[in-house]
Amino acid sequence: MSELRLFTLNGASVEEAHPKAYKLEKDVQSLFEANLEALLGVRLVASEFVAGAGNRIDTLGLDENNFPVVIEYKLDKNRTVINQGVAYLGWIKNHQAEFWKAVFNKLGNEVADSVDFSSVRLVCIAADFTRDDLGMYELMPNMIDLVRYRRFGDGHLLLERITSSAKEAGVTPTTTGTQKAGTDKSMAQWLADQSAETKALFEATCAAVRAQGDDIAEKETKLSIAFRRTRNFASLTYAKRGEFCLYLHLNPSEVAMRDGLRDVSKIGHWGTGDLEVRIRAQKDVEDVSALIAQAYEGGQA
Repeated sequence: MSELRLFTLNGASVEEAHPKAYKLEKDVQSLFEANLEALLGVRLVASEFVAGAGNRIDTLGLDENNFPVVIEYKLDKNRTVINQGVAYLGWIKNHQAEFWKAVFNKLGNEVADSVDFSSVRLVCIAADFTRDDLGMYELMPNMIDLVRYRRFGDGHLLLERITSSAKEAGVTPTTTGTQKAGTDKSMAQWLADQSAETKALFEATCAAVRAQGDDIAEKETKLSIAFRRTRNFASLTYAKRGEFCLYLHLNPSEVAMRDGLRDVSKIGHWGTGDLEVRIRAQKDVEDVSALIAQAYEGGQA
């Protein structure tokens, strides 16, 4: 596991800031629940949600891709929360109506009807993790996120998403479980009908995003492919024949707009991100590389 150290710059000198531990697990939970979207890109659905007799999910949420999220916290390094968290994922899969009702009560009917149960996520928040935690994560890296936090004084919180020792596999769009009700095509259906040149361009765009780092997780949704670190930073979806759109989590007002770029912060669209990049040719991929890097580094935190 990597060593993280934080220093305060005082002119030409530096002063190291030392971690300050939380005394109560509830303090960590309260902090995250009050800032869930900013920290993890997750909307709060419920706190201490009752999941069957005697079981309570610390935090229940819905992520940017409309997948259910279970969040568990721990202070004790020697205690593992992953086994219990995985059991909660199974509970949600088998009790979708109860999750839908919880979302309906908190976020309304429109959001509840958008929930995608094809995937569920477990996020474990801790100051550190055991070897058992890391071993369990290696078995299911696409279902589990391990997020280590460090608190420095009262003014700084550092988050580190732990990644698998093997780079997480890229997503190849599939038709299984990805077709949205209605007439909209899934990514796989659209891509299958495209020319070899468009398919190659699609792969080149995915490669440009993946090249940003080994900590990128990919997830196919109904109508897009999401790329995330702790939270989404880019997503890819189709536009029309021979063209598709890359959406980046950047503030359009801070970007030098040009042909092929559009501010969609107030426009409904598939995928997540406020800056739309229209991809029509290999040059578009090359031209947008700097913006992809900026989004990856957290251009919109």
